[in-house]
Amino acid sequence: MAFETSHTPRKVIRFIQWGWLQEACQSPFVGLCAECQTCTVRCPRGVDVSETILALRRLGREKGWVKPDRFHRTFERMIQERGRISELRLGIMGAVGKVPLHPIEDLFLFLKMLRRGRLR
Repeated sequence: MAFETSHTPRKVIRFIQWGWLQEACQSPFVGLCAECQTCTVRCPRGVDVSETILALRRLGREKGWVKPDRFHRTFERMIQERGRISELRLGIMGAVGKVPLHPIEDLFLFLKMLRRGRLR
C-alpha cells in the first residue's frame, strides 16, 4: 500500500528512529497498511515492519493521536456488545452518510450476497 501514500515503511521507521512517534502514528501509511507482511519479508535489515505498524496503530489510539472513523467505531461497538459482527449492519453503518461511487453495481452486489446467504 506504500504506493498510495507519500510515506513508505522506510519513512515511518525513520520517524521512529528520530523519536517522532506522533508523526509515525499519524502517517497515512499506518492507516492504509494491509498487514500483508510483504514489507517484512522484503526488508533487507530483517525489521518486522508489519508488527511495528500494528504497534504504532495501538500506540496512536492509546495516546489519542489517532481517532477511529465511523466504520471502526461501529466495528468495535459490535464486538463489545455481541462478541461478533453483523456484516450487513456493519456495511450499512459504514455507508450511512456516504454517496456510493457505483450505486447500481453496489445494489446488484448487495442483492447477490443477500440471495446467497452471505448477509445475515
